[in-house]
Amino acid sequence: MTSPNTIKHTTCYECDANCAFTVTLNAQQEAIAVDGLPNCPRGQMQLERQYHPERLLYPLKRVGAKGAGEFERISWDEALDTIVAELNKAKAKYGAPAVGFFAGYTKEARPQLQRLAHAFGSPNYLTESGCCFSATMVAEKLTYGYKLKTTSTVESPKTKCVLVWSTNASGSIPPFENHHLAKKKKNRKMIVVDPRRTETAELADIHLQIRPGTDGALALGFHHLIFENGWQDQAFLDEWANGLAPFREYIREFTPSRVAEICGIQEMDLRAAVEMFATTLPSQIAMSPTSTVQHSNGFQNHRAMILLSAVLGMIDREGGNRFFNDKVLPKPIELFDVCVNELPPRIGDEVFPIWTKYWPAGQSMLMPDCILEGKPQPMRALLAMGINTAMWANSKRMEQALSTLDFFAVSDFFHNPATLQADIVLPAATSMERPALIAYPGCAYQGEVKYRHQALPPRGEAKPDGQIFLELGVCFGMAEQFWHGDLEASWAEMAQGLPKEVREEAYANPEGVIVYSPVIEELVERGFLDADRQWRINGFKTATGKIEFDSVELKQKGYDGLPIYREPAESPLSTPELLAEFPLVLTSGGRQKYFTHSQQHNVAPMLKLDPYPRVQIHPNDAAERHIQNGDTVEISSPRGQVIFRAEVTDKMKLGVVHAFHGWNSANINELTDDQSLDPISGFPPFKSLLCQIKRAATEPLAFD
Repeated sequence: MTSPNTIKHTTCYECDANCAFTVTLNAQQEAIAVDGLPNCPRGQMQLERQYHPERLLYPLKRVGAKGAGEFERISWDEALDTIVAELNKAKAKYGAPAVGFFAGYTKEARPQLQRLAHAFGSPNYLTESGCCFSATMVAEKLTYGYKLKTTSTVESPKTKCVLVWSTNASGSIPPFENHHLAKKKKNRKMIVVDPRRTETAELADIHLQIRPGTDGALALGFHHLIFENGWQDQAFLDEWANGLAPFREYIREFTPSRVAEICGIQEMDLRAAVEMFATTLPSQIAMSPTSTVQHSNGFQNHRAMILLSAVLGMIDREGGNRFFNDKVLPKPIELFDVCVNELPPRIGDEVFPIWTKYWPAGQSMLMPDCILEGKPQPMRALLAMGINTAMWANSKRMEQALSTLDFFAVSDFFHNPATLQADIVLPAATSMERPALIAYPGCAYQGEVKYRHQALPPRGEAKPDGQIFLELGVCFGMAEQFWHGDLEASWAEMAQGLPKEVREEAYANPEGVIVYSPVIEELVERGFLDADRQWRINGFKTATGKIEFDSVELKQKGYDGLPIYREPAESPLSTPELLAEFPLVLTSGGRQKYFTHSQQHNVAPMLKLDPYPRVQIHPNDAAERHIQNGDTVEISSPRGQVIFRAEVTDKMKLGVVHAFHGWNSANINELTDDQSLDPISGFPPFKSLLCQIKRAATEPLAFD
């Protein structure tokens, strides 16, 4: 008699929302169904990836040329011994900093990898956050002293107007259609800023369809009209603004007519949007954590945008934009204190000191320079998890860099262009096959803590990334420091930083436990209303204790203190010499509900829903090039050419095209720029470049 099916509670990690769900196991301990992930195809179809025939299940050693994809199966002992020997060889020859440790997806094993890097003696722990969301956090902490709540799924019923800037909840924020921005609200006005007419833009009272990269000019135009009409909260600014006078002088240049011309919008729409946002209070800004900063001037553009909440007095108040707050957090195990106090400078400390001051990792966008040119530091060996060159601007250059390393080892679920350059490839366990302590920052004075218990035995010889790094620590002779290779023990040590009742509930309750910020109690004790503004007690945690309109820290490091607007490094205005060959503005990377970056592109049911790498182009731009919907087209930039399929749609702004990212066989980042990095954050300009499109072969593109 066979055993009955069993149901286990776990959390999803097809994105970082960590939604709770159940998985049904048969008598052979195989997952046969998932339940509890409505409106999320990534979560619903994760078993297709779990049991994919091409999944990596055993350690591999390269036996052919780099990039040829020729590997042979080896034992875990051989794999780990090889990694230890090669990293020690690089350390002896070049010094420990010449060994890099990189964390991409998944993110859960980052504490263990960072600990390994610093215990090894290398300061160069690097992550995909070098081009993802971290610049928004740094800009906000520099300006306000706190991370601003702009992307949360937590809705305030008091918000009367929301300014949605370059985000589309229906396609990018799980649980997608359930997100509050995916619906029209009866008593809430909505303004959307986006070069595309997305599902969210369709709901807007006003849609400002700007040219990509001009966000800063638009924000400064908002400021100009707010002050011109006396809509600012002057009493609040008099008390809490630093550098307001030079800021007001600077924004005089950004008249409505000039801003409309820069952004490619109608002046009347600009005026109407500003009046709506500034007079329909409380108002709130909702924006992408990534798209606003993935430009050559993205850091300052973002600062100009977030200061809009300050001028209206909408900072840290209900219905406006709240701060993320300090909560009860797990015990750190990363040894970052060792890094900053005992180790040499990280990659990026020399070039982007503001960003690295606020972010606990090196700037990974410099890795190709480090490998190929030895600057700002040499890198000769790399241990990575979840790395894919498709995430890098000018991807082929990063691929070339990986191919020239003395040694490269990587863990992943599947082969990709990066793993094909590796000397050792390790099979990673999925989220259903590994335990993890999850501390999600949250907002509105609360976050959540969960403990995911392992739901399935790993397939083949796959291991959790965190387990791999602990075992490497043991092999390096640091068993005590690495819990003798016990992954659950490392999570337990992190959990010791939580109060006993929080820890117990997080381990026992699959839904996790809400953790509230102590600031609430402090406010109530002092006579303020529950969840009132915390700056009433603490002020702003900046260099001056005020909101930094003219940043002291930036000026000390030689940057502009004001949120100065600059044209994108490559644009119709800044590089007119390129227009004859590349007359269209290229933006890329809009999120899709079916894929997480390059993940899920090999899952057949997903490909049936969205089968081709698409570039969206306006009908007039398409007609000029004799392109019809569904045509195979060549997109070119000063960095190369890629083949996509045309989606002819009037949802695009005339003169602007948008390409979806994450396809290994049609990688738009082969065309993006890795040289015009933002001078403060080091972020590449994924979203504002120049290109041309022309018809190519007529046969349909193959699946990735």
